[in-house]
Formats: sequence, C-alpha cells, structure tokens
Amino acid sequence: MFLFSRSALVKTVVDHIVYLNGSSLDALGVSMVDLVPILEEIFHQKADGQTIMPPKIFFHRQGSRFYSSMVSCAPQLGYAGAKWQSGDPQNPSRGLPYIQGLYVMSEDATGQPVAIIDAKWITAQRTAAASALVAKYLARDGAEVLAILGCGLQGRRHLEALKGVVPGLIRCQAFDIDPEREALFVREMSGKFGVEVVGAGGPQAAVRGADVVVTAGPIEEKRNPTILPEWIAPGALVVAIDYDSYVTDAAIAAMDIVVTDDREQIHDARRNEGKFTGVHRIDADLAELVRHGTGRRQSGDQRILAFNLGIALEDIATAAELLKRAREQNIGMQLPR
Repeated sequence: MFLFSRSALVKTVVDHIVYLNGSSLDALGVSMVDLVPILEEIFHQKADGQTIMPPKIFFHRQGSRFYSSMVSCAPQLGYAGAKWQSGDPQNPSRGLPYIQGLYVMSEDATGQPVAIIDAKWITAQRTAAASALVAKYLARDGAEVLAILGCGLQGRRHLEALKGVVPGLIRCQAFDIDPEREALFVREMSGKFGVEVVGAGGPQAAVRGADVVVTAGPIEEKRNPTILPEWIAPGALVVAIDYDSYVTDAAIAAMDIVVTDDREQIHDARRNEGKFTGVHRIDADLAELVRHGTGRRQSGDQRILAFNLGIALEDIATAAELLKRAREQNIGMQLPR
C-alpha cells in the first residue's frame, strides 16, 4: 500500500486481495454486541462531515426482485467500498438466500482493492445491528415485548440484536405470511436469548401490545401496507427495514416522531422509486440522533417510527472491522492480483 506520512511517501504494494466467504466471516467471531458501537461511531463521523456517500442505486425487476449498488468512503477508517446485491423473496424456494451479493473494498490512500467479502453476511448483520442502534436510543424504558413481522434471516438476526440492547425483552410475537416459515421460526428461536417466541398468526396480533415492532418482509415494488395506527401501542417503537411496504400512510401520520437512517436516501427513493409518498416529515436521521440527540424520545407514551433503509456507511464500517479481524486471525483466501 502507499502510506502517506509528513516526511515522505513510502511505497508498499499489496500483492493479494483477501476473499472472505460466509464461513470465513462466521469464524471471525464478530457479534451484534461488537457491531452496534462500530455503527454508532460511523454515524458520528457522518454527522461531523467526515464521510462520503453517493445516493444508492436501487431498482426492481420482475416484481419483487431488486438490485442495488451502494458505495461510500470513510477516510478515518482508511477505506472505500461498493456493494452489489440482489434480493428476491422467491429465492428460498429455489434453495438460495433472499439476499445475494459481493462487497468490494479498496484502500482509500491508494485505491488498491484489498478485499472481496460476502455481501449477504454483511447485510444481514449490519441491518439488525442498525435497528439495535435505533432501539438503544429510542425504545421506551421497560420494553418487554417484541414483534417481528417476517420470519426469515432478518427476523432471526433482529431477535438477537434487539435483545442485546433491550435486555428486558421477554416475549416475541412473530408473524410471517408463510405459516410454515412462522412455525419454523417459533420452533427454532423460542427460548433463545431468554425470549419466549410465540406465533401470532396475523399482523395485527403480532403488533398489538408490542413495545418494539420490526417489519422485515420483502421490499415490494407495489406497496401493500397493512399496519394500522390503532394496532400500535402507546410508547411503541416501530422499525421498518422493508422501506414503506407494510406501514400504512395513516400509521405514518399518527407517529409522534419519525426518523430514518439517512434523510437524503428517503428523498432519493421518493424521487426515483415512488416510495415514501406518505412521509411528510422526518424529525431526525440517525447521525443527528447519535451525535446531537435530535429526535430523542421525550415521554414514555410517544410512538416512534424509524425507517431504516440500510446505508452504505454501515457496510464500510462493518467491512473494515471484518478485514481487520481477518488479518489478525489469518482467516480468508488470498487471491493473487
């Protein structure tokens, strides 16, 4: 790599690219507990104007399948990166994961590619960790009941992540449009992390009485919103990771506080994809929340909605930690240049 110092330019060339697949990433031992403060720090850097993040490219193909490209640069971490991925809710029936893709990482000082990483792993972990970061700041005191709508990989990761920051959670009300998937989630997850998991059988039964609600269904090209404002309990935090697919416009309007992970991404999705037409105000984004406290809960009965779209800075922060640990532990395949 080329390293800049005050006195001279020292030239070193990296002769390989590190490839990290899913099993390699699992071996690194990066937990949700590890990721939440890492994401918190990257949002501090964003708030201070120390990052670069162009708009996400996102489009649908053949109904619910989507493609996206997400790029960013975090100079303080020393890296830039790009994620190319697709998502298709039909993939599990084909024996494929819902999300597939690769993350390509470059050293910022020289532009040299240094790593290729399984994007599915990054997306799964950092998405749940970002929701946990929101809950750390916005879940009400004494929260005990979690609702998860969408019992796939994200449902599983969110149960783990949210229990890590809301330790009082004791019950999870789970729903999936596929009854078999819901039943499997209940069997596999009940009792894990000290949380009782029950099948709700419907979205209303899942949401009612929940202190934290996570909507984790597929991102639909055509909205079919379901959640009504009267289902949402006083003091509840709703985290939507599926854009605005399942929260009705009436529910959006009824919220006391509306936040997102990135204001510009909401505006870009409205302009270019026709999303978020029912969102008429954003009280804070996640950088403003963690850096300045903007959008914080003022009372225990306020209902809060967070649109966590997933941003490229979450990817680069996660990837930087993965590459650091891979080098320390000598894990991963070295690809020649």
